[in-house]
Amino acid sequence: MMAFWRFPQTAAAGEAPDWVQPFLTLDSQWQAGRATGHTSGSTGAQKAFHFDPDAVRASAQATAAHFGLNGFTEGDVQAWSALPASGVGGRMMWWRTRVLGWSLTQNQPSAKPDVPPTVDGRRYDFAVATPQQASHLAETGQLSAFKTLLLGGGGLSPSLETALIKAGHAAGCTLHSGFGMTETLTHIATRPLGNPICRPLPGVAWTVAADGGLVLEVPERKVHALHTRDAVEAASDAQGRRGFRWLGRLDDVINTGGIKVHPAQLEQALEPHIAPLLEGRRWQVAGRPHPTTGEQVLLVVEGHADPELAAQLLKVLSAGHPHPDRPRDVVWTDRFEETATGKMRRY
Repeated sequence: MMAFWRFPQTAAAGEAPDWVQPFLTLDSQWQAGRATGHTSGSTGAQKAFHFDPDAVRASAQATAAHFGLNGFTEGDVQAWSALPASGVGGRMMWWRTRVLGWSLTQNQPSAKPDVPPTVDGRRYDFAVATPQQASHLAETGQLSAFKTLLLGGGGLSPSLETALIKAGHAAGCTLHSGFGMTETLTHIATRPLGNPICRPLPGVAWTVAADGGLVLEVPERKVHALHTRDAVEAASDAQGRRGFRWLGRLDDVINTGGIKVHPAQLEQALEPHIAPLLEGRRWQVAGRPHPTTGEQVLLVVEGHADPELAAQLLKVLSAGHPHPDRPRDVVWTDRFEETATGKMRRY
């Protein structure tokens, strides 16, 4: 059974492996003028979207301009993906192929893909992957197959980001993290790994609302005054270009003694201190009501309760992160709930 498929492909649908069928269905819908998708369900129930094909085209062209891949003749740009057709990331990669005339090699969706060589032996100009897939690509020395790899579909821990930066540098591959959502037809901004500042794509206007949430205006993608639940702050990169720093979700903010704690941001700071003790266990920061501070910051760990480990964690955090926002207690959960796409829900 073939583990990859080149698009466009002249073979009849009946000759394709079973895993290719969703992509062929996606293509049939596109040729009929339809573009659909649905949210991942990470912040609530899944929602279906019917996109204007012109908005899809605008997103594709913005990506090409952002990464300097416009102006090529059809078939010159070699692209790669192992994302499934079920998510908007995988769908948008396919639509880019149609809109921009890129040559796409689609791997069978897998957490551990094996990348085939391009048809002409060059490196892939542009590729997309989840952080989990990128970790595998780095560990197996496959980042050298790409010039540019864009990550999406999940968060990056500090340790993984550091490892990917090192592997990417050795392989001559530039890695970026995308920021976006289904409603915006994937990324509206990206940041190079190692740089916390998200730089908007062409055609993206943004502001910060009074509640700290990001507000987007992307007319060509049919996005108007979209008040997201993403907390951001305005910032500039080393070259002085204006962008924003993502802090976390507004819905997740913990107010402890008047201090607003963004769990996602705090997790980034805590990870180097506690990951060695947890040995692969999943964890997250959460809040619970407290009689004097309003809310108390917690460290929630997946697995059976271990009082000795809890004491070690609190001791390490007191020494390594002696700040008012640090977790003051450890609680245990048998297993974190997950979304339909496997993302861990907030406790």
